[in-house]
Amino acid sequence: MLIGLEKTNNQVEIYNIGSEDQTTVKTIAETVVEEMKPKNVKLKLTGGVDGGRGWVGDVKNMLLDIDKIKALGWKPKHNSQQAIKKTVRTFTRKRFKRLI
Repeated sequence: MLIGLEKTNNQVEIYNIGSEDQTTVKTIAETVVEEMKPKNVKLKLTGGVDGGRGWVGDVKNMLLDIDKIKALGWKPKHNSQQAIKKTVRTFTRKRFKRLI
């Protein structure tokens, strides 16, 4: 976000910020379980509705177009899988620190 402000002389612009790959809800759930290591967790996939969407109106596939911010010199540091793992680890650490 700071790159966008710096490169546009503080003018309001809208940028998509994300990775350059896609992932699935199932992969996200599996990664969270893998990282948090809860006991006796079973994932239940319902198959969704309307061609595999989670709910009516849900987006089945999404990949943000990040070309606009990349043109300013920004690029993602992590792919989707790496970002999910890092997020889970960050939130898990913060939660445990509050409990200590």
